[in-house]
Amino acid sequence: MTGTHPYTTLGDFCPKNTFATHPDNPLKKSEFNWLFKNRDANGFKEAFVKVTSRNFLVHIPTFIQCLADRRGA
Repeated sequence: MTGTHPYTTLGDFCPKNTFATHPDNPLKKSEFNWLFKNRDANGFKEAFVKVTSRNFLVHIPTFIQCLADRRGA
């Protein structure tokens, strides 16, 4: 799940609703929500961890890596 990051800490995760406006998220809230809703099709599925039926956590390092891969960096 963590891609190239061998060690994961609790600090690597952020609630999805908080991450939409988090400083590590370079996207607008609407862009982030679109990525989340289409995560199965766009390769961002690995960056989200389901906690309950309506609550997700974002694994920040994986999200940043997915974004870099998508932008070709």
